[in-house]
Formats: sequence, C-alpha cells, structure tokens
Amino acid sequence: MLDRRTKIIATLGPATDPPGVLDALIAAGMDCARLNCSHGTHEELRRRVEEVRSAAGRAGRSVAVLVDLQGPKLRLSATTVPRAVRAGEIVTFASTDNAVGDSRVLVDFPDFPRLVTERSEIVIGDGVPRLMVESSGPGEVVARALSSGELAPRKGINVTYARPELPAITEKDQRDLALAADVGADHVALSFVRSGSDIEQLRARLDEHGSPGRTIAKIEKIEAYEHLDEIIAVADGVMVARGDYGVEAGVARVPLMQKDTIYRATQAGKLVITATQMLESMIHAPEPTRAEATDVANAVIDGTSAVMLSAETSVGEYPIEAVRAMSQLAEAAEEARDIHGRAREIRDTPAAAVMHAAVELADELNAAALLVPTSRGGSPRACAKYRPPRPIIALPDSQMVANQLALEWGVYPQTMNVTGTVDDLVDRALLTAREFAGLATGTRVVITAGQRTGTTGATNLIMVREIP
Repeated sequence: MLDRRTKIIATLGPATDPPGVLDALIAAGMDCARLNCSHGTHEELRRRVEEVRSAAGRAGRSVAVLVDLQGPKLRLSATTVPRAVRAGEIVTFASTDNAVGDSRVLVDFPDFPRLVTERSEIVIGDGVPRLMVESSGPGEVVARALSSGELAPRKGINVTYARPELPAITEKDQRDLALAADVGADHVALSFVRSGSDIEQLRARLDEHGSPGRTIAKIEKIEAYEHLDEIIAVADGVMVARGDYGVEAGVARVPLMQKDTIYRATQAGKLVITATQMLESMIHAPEPTRAEATDVANAVIDGTSAVMLSAETSVGEYPIEAVRAMSQLAEAAEEARDIHGRAREIRDTPAAAVMHAAVELADELNAAALLVPTSRGGSPRACAKYRPPRPIIALPDSQMVANQLALEWGVYPQTMNVTGTVDDLVDRALLTAREFAGLATGTRVVITAGQRTGTTGATNLIMVREIP
C-alpha cells in the first residue's frame, strides 16, 4: 500500500462509466480523479464525482477530485472552408464575416485584432500551420505561414504573446466553478494561465463560493512560463500541460520547460503535475511503448508530485491497464538513487523547520514512516517537499483535507480526531497507523505534534515511538 510515492491522476469519461471500472481504477492505483470541463454535461460531471466518492468509500481510501476548467479557447468559425496552407502564404484572419473567402478566414472572437501583438504567432490545431503576424487593423489580422498545414472548421487557435483581451475565467468557467464548489472539488485547475493575477482571480472566485478547493495553474502558454515564479508563489500547485505549450512554443521546447517547472515548483514546496500524452499509445494498446516508459520515469526522477492520464482513461480501450502500468512505471523509477526534485534547505517558518528536522531524524533512525497529525495539511506538505524515502502518514481530522492530501507526493492520508492532549494524540496516531498502514508491533516511527493540538502552524514537537 505504501510502496509508491508519485501519485496518479486518471481523467474520467465514457470509458470509466461502466459499473466496477472506478473500483478497479482505485485498486490499480488511481489517487485522483480528473473531471475535464471541456467534455460532458454538468449532470454527467456531478454523477461522476458522486461515483468516485462512493468507490473511494468502498475501498477505504482517500481519493482526490480535480475539476479542470476549460478556460478561454479560440477557434476558427464553423463556416471555415477546409483548405491547405503552404509555407510563405498570406492568410487574413477576420473578426467579422464580411468578404470572407479563400484568403480570409473567420475567427470566433470579435476582438481578435486587439489580441495579437507584433511578437505574436498564430498557431492552428496541434501546431500546424504556424503563422507570423505581419499587420493588424480594424477587423482583421494579416499573417504569413511559417509552416504548411490545414485550416478547417472549429479548429483551435493559439496566439503567442497575446494582449490580455481574453478573460482569465470565462462565463462557462464561472458556471463550472459553481458546480465544482457544489460537489466539493478538492482541486480546481485553471487553463491558459498567463500570470499570477489569473490564479488570484480563481482563488477569489472559489472563496465567493465558499470552496476550500486548492488552485492548480496549468502552464501551457509561453507567457505562463515567463511568469512562472509569480504563478508558483500564488498557486497551490502547477500542471505541466505539455499539449498546448508544445503547440505554442514548439515540441522541442517542452522537455526543458518541464524539467525547469518541476524543479522550481518542488523547491518552493508546491504540488506539480506532469500531464499530456504520457501513455498515449495505451488509448488503443494494452502496453505502453518504451519511449513512454522512459518519459514517465524521467518525470518521476525529476520529482513530479503526480503524473496524469487523459484520453488513456477517459475514452481509451484499456483504462485500468493504463493506471496499472503508470503505477508500475512510477514505482520502478522511484528506485533511482536520488529524486532530483528534493527541496534544499527550505525552512521558512519554525513549523517548517520542525518538519525538516523530523524528515532528517527519520532518515537517521531508518524509521518505517513519518506520522503527521494535521488540521489543514500544511505539515505533511512541508515534509513532502523533501521527498523523503519513507511514507508520510498524514492524520487529518477532516475527509476534505484527507482527499486534498491524496495528491501530494509520498503522503498517505487517513482521517483521525486530532483534538485532546498530546499524549492522547500520539496514542491515537500509533493505533491509526497500525490499522491503516499495517505497521507491525515494535516498528519504529517518527511522530510530529503541537502542544496546541488541532491548531494550524503549531507543530513544535518531534517524538520517536514504536507501534504498540
């Protein structure tokens, strides 16, 4: 149960709807269920959350729910006439349907000319054609194709170095946020983040709905990567969304962006998810390719908190096998001598310093586990950023915090009442760990606590105990 530290996110969809599939996904290693708001009705999303909660209850596991907002998405008009574009060709993107023809295509965004800048490139679909903006004026943008490709109805458009004309949170996102709050989402991811202020808007909207959901910033735009430190500072976590970033910056730029984002997030003690096409071949095949196995292993060795499956589980033919393969790959990669994402000497508060000392003490004593009673999850997260080789058994007093902690690297949450005296707390922690993790009598563990039990930021004690 405690063998794998890297967490697994599986996207839900039609392939996970049949009876028994969610139970099998959890048994195979799913730690978090992702609801993609780009697909499915509110009724379907609500039903899937309820089914995840029920399956987690049957398994006796804490499973996180991540609601992934669609964000502002530009598309070519549905009236676009399909045609090929050759490198060097001039294409005019129009924001009104006047005189649209072979050389002019309509964009479903009336302020499109105000969106582009002199530095902008316009990227269609999955990366081709790519066009450089040459000029813009009232109602139109003139661009020259840098690569060949096809224009087709409803194809997506990415604009690099765009002006902030698109809203960070669209009207659809606002409706989906209300749903996320209503179903008790543990994490909410915002698409196409450009700066820290976008995440601050998300936090404010969640607060308005009374949601304690934790914020995830998807790093998929060039601007987001250029503002990465300010985004990490205000977000609870980040997602390396390799798909749209690869479209914007080019696939050659993805690997170093991924490694750098993982490094900077882990050094700041923030959750980091690596996503997109990790086991893409398993949409139609029962085993991953060698290249995919290496991709997953590299992310794990770099210290990513979690790896995510998208179409592999939502619409793929082998969703259970994909989760099982991801779990096996991550566990094998964790045998590496050093997990590079381990935070280095980050002790920003007295409580954080205590957690760092607890991690080092557990290492020196070769303790079987760290036992961390917690009220809001801060102490287990402070331990997780050091990527300790032993499990962190978090003991929160609420299921909501337990579900949120299920996505943190190396953290295994189990609810426990943390009120009362310190002696009572320690006794309950030892018994809970014995029952939850199957720790044998006499096993040495390190426990952290605070003299004011149940109080946020009050951790100031470290104890060495044996399981009774």
